Amino acid sequence: MAILSIGSRGPQVVSLQQALNRESRPSPRLAADGVFGRLTRAAVLAFQRQAGLAVDGIVGPMTRAALRLADDGRPFTHRVLLHFRSISLTNVPFERILSHTQAVYAPYGIKIEFGSGSSLRLSPEDQTRLTQVDGSCEWEITGGEYADLQRLGGATPSNGILVYFIDHFSEPLNGCGGHMANRPACIVARAGTQYCTAHEVGHVLLGSTFAPVHIDDASNNLMHSVDFLRPRPPILTDLQVQRMKASPLCQAI
Repeated sequence: MAILSIGSRGPQVVSLQQALNRESRPSPRLAADGVFGRLTRAAVLAFQRQAGLAVDGIVGPMTRAALRLADDGRPFTHRVLLHFRSISLTNVPFERILSHTQAVYAPYGIKIEFGSGSSLRLSPEDQTRLTQVDGSCEWEITGGEYADLQRLGGATPSNGILVYFIDHFSEPLNGCGGHMANRPACIVARAGTQYCTAHEVGHVLLGSTFAPVHIDDASNNLMHSVDFLRPRPPILTDLQVQRMKASPLCQAI
């Protein structure tokens, strides 16, 4: 995987400049000349700041994924649309959650795209009631406050996954990938780490029949059962990637 920085040249820099023009619209717009110079570095720094990334002017896997650039120029083969619905702010800034989710899936050719986002604007009574979501995280949600929450947010987006941000659960967890039939969704608590959303989206894509559900070893796998702070992006196994790409929610491009 190429790391781009000041002085880099070539077609990958052209792709970078085009992506920066598309995603952050620097002024003046960058010339797609394939030369990573002062203006390109300034645009990278501004984008990293906006996306909640490390602001170093170096284009590695995190910045690449946030710019929706595949590694080494390889094309994305699949995409997943995420539709965000919120009743709470998150401890991790939203831009960082999205960019880190993108960074997990990009090496496997899966493009995570922002589909839509909105606050649920609950009534004061519902806001108080759902500040803590009571009940148990099950694969199939059929009732209770989990279902009450997942009924909110409008019609189910076509071929997309709803991601609900809440304050906290009554259970000691930061996320749940269980959802109602025909309404693909997951829930993430305020305290979730920058990779918690990626993990819960992974559960939705893998489905209830995939085993093992969690991988609790030293491999830094995304599907570890504990939402812990990680020093580097988590990884997926070949079998996990195959199952995710087979999901109807992971569309071939």
